[in-house]
Formats: sequence, structure tokens, C-alpha cells
Amino acid sequence: MNPVLLVFAMSIGAGLFPASFPAAAETVDASTGPIVYPGAPARPRIRHIRSIRKKSDLTGVKKKGFFAKLFSALSGGDTDLPIFSVPYGIAVLGKKIYVTDTGDGRLTILDLETSEIKHVGEGGDGRLVNPANVAVDADGRMYVTDSGDQSLKAYSPDGKLLWKAKATGGEAAGLNRPAGIALTPEGKLLLVDKGNRRLVLFSKEGKYVGDMARHAKKDFLALPNPVNLWVDENGTIFVNDPLVARVHLFTSTGAAISGFGEQGNNPGYLGRPRGMATDSDGYIHVVDGLFHRVQIFNREGQLLVWYGDPGGGRSGLALPSDIFIDQDDVIYIADTKNRRIQMFQYITYPDEKK
Repeated sequence: MNPVLLVFAMSIGAGLFPASFPAAAETVDASTGPIVYPGAPARPRIRHIRSIRKKSDLTGVKKKGFFAKLFSALSGGDTDLPIFSVPYGIAVLGKKIYVTDTGDGRLTILDLETSEIKHVGEGGDGRLVNPANVAVDADGRMYVTDSGDQSLKAYSPDGKLLWKAKATGGEAAGLNRPAGIALTPEGKLLLVDKGNRRLVLFSKEGKYVGDMARHAKKDFLALPNPVNLWVDENGTIFVNDPLVARVHLFTSTGAAISGFGEQGNNPGYLGRPRGMATDSDGYIHVVDGLFHRVQIFNREGQLLVWYGDPGGGRSGLALPSDIFIDQDDVIYIADTKNRRIQMFQYITYPDEKK
């Protein structure tokens, strides 16, 4: 058994948290202390890092008094105004966070090093109508699915439109409500063509390559409402379906591997699964937009632990929609209703490694 799984199993067996309901947060101080999951005496697996809702959250500038806020607002520089309207899709490259904002119709880029905020797709030929999700390659080029005009758009690192793709081959002539998107290890763009219930491959130059999941067409078409997508470093494809509360796994060539998920409101069940991402141990973090939490599963669909508390508290989530985990196991979540980004750390222990 994997050492980490063994620790989880031993924790359950020792009564550290019930098998049907993993322990909630251990909070030293609700306003300033660390928040970790699960609670003591089990080893923490998740630690809350920070929330980014306003520019002051990004810059670290202290809160202003009333008159200072009024002056800043009148001068257009209020650091207490929310950065986002409806944050939805998320991707990360280095110290930059890329967030699709369906409310403002743009892609917002947060630079954690410089505290700069930039926007892409606000006008011209590259205008975004209803940006759904985003992927970013190693060179900083941005690829955005736009369900507003049924397109896939590519932008240069400085935000200029490179190309826009609509037409495809295969059984459908064009995209229909494109949604989740990810880069494959081979450097192709893989996206969910939601309305046509398929996965579509494009080159980074905007050329249609082909449909995926053709070898598992029956399995994929069993998903009436595929939305989000994740591709791990080995090329395994994860696709969710909020309508039937399932997560499906496919090989890099589109053949079905397995699936898990069942509708219910207890931990281990899914209400409305949204974004998914895998950590360095290969575990699957699944965002649940209905129950405002993230659950961690192994590849067999067994629940290991959950994190995030419903509401607007420090580690709270409200209608979360997407998740991204970087190479350092930092977790970024689009906390949609709270109009912010939540950051957590997935914790590993050297003595548990093989």
C-alpha cells in the first residue's frame, strides 16, 4: 500500500476521524492562526495559505480609513475593491495566476511577485465574450475557451490575440459551448466541447488535430454534461460531469480507464463536481460547487480527506468552480461566489515517501 494511503487508513482505524466523515479543520485562532485539514491528532494534509479578493490582498497594503478609501475610490485607485466579478477558470505559471472572469468578460492575470494586475480580452479582435477556462504554456501564451462566441482564442504573453479557432473536423463542424481546457504532455491543447459531448485536440497554432475519446465513445457519451478537464504529467485525462456527479479517467489516447462518483451530500459523495487537479502523490482533488468543499480521492475513488469550509471565512468556499495545483503542491481555487482566489498547500512528509 502507498505510504500516504497507509497513514490515512491507520488514522481511520485509530479513530482519529470516522471513515465516513474525515476530520474538519484544526484552527488555532479563527482570525489569525493556522487552518489545517484534518484536525489534530492526525497529520495535517492541507494548510490554508491566503485569500486574494482585493488589490490590497495582493499588495499587502493595510486597510485604509473611510476618507482615504473615499479619495482612492474617486481617483480610481481603491485597493479595497474586488478584483473579480465572477472568477471561474484558473491556471498558474510560475508566480502568475490566470483567472477567467465570466462576469467582466476578460482574463485577469495576478502577478504574485510584482503585485501587478493585468487584463486580457477586453476589446478589439481578441475581445472575450464569456470566457470559460484557460490554459497557459511554458512560454506564457494563453489559451482561452469562450462559450460566448463558441471559440478557442490564443494570446501572446503581452495579451495580443494570436489566433481564434471555431471550425473543427470530426462529427461536428464547430465548437459548441467549449469549456474545460488543458495542455497535454505532448504540447497539444485538449478541450471539452460541451455541447457536442466530446474532447477536441488542437495544435498550439490553432489547427484542429482530432477528436478524443473516440475509442470510448459509449463511455464518454454517457456523460450528459461534461464540463471540466485536467491532464496529469503522465497524460491521464480527467473529465467531470456535474449532472451525474461523476469523474471519468481516460488514457492519453482517449480510452476509458475508470470512473467514480455518486450523488449525495455526505463526504465521499459528490453534489456538483467542478474542477479537478492532481497533486504530487497522484491524488485527485475534486471541487464540489454544491457543498462548497474540495475532496481528495485516490484513483479508485476512495475518499481520503476533504478541505474548505462553506461560507466566507478565511478558508471558506462558496460555489467554487475550478482548481489548479502547481509543481510545488500549492493549490489555487476559484472561489466564485466569494469573488476571490483561495490558496492552500498540500503537505507531504519525507518519511512517507517510498
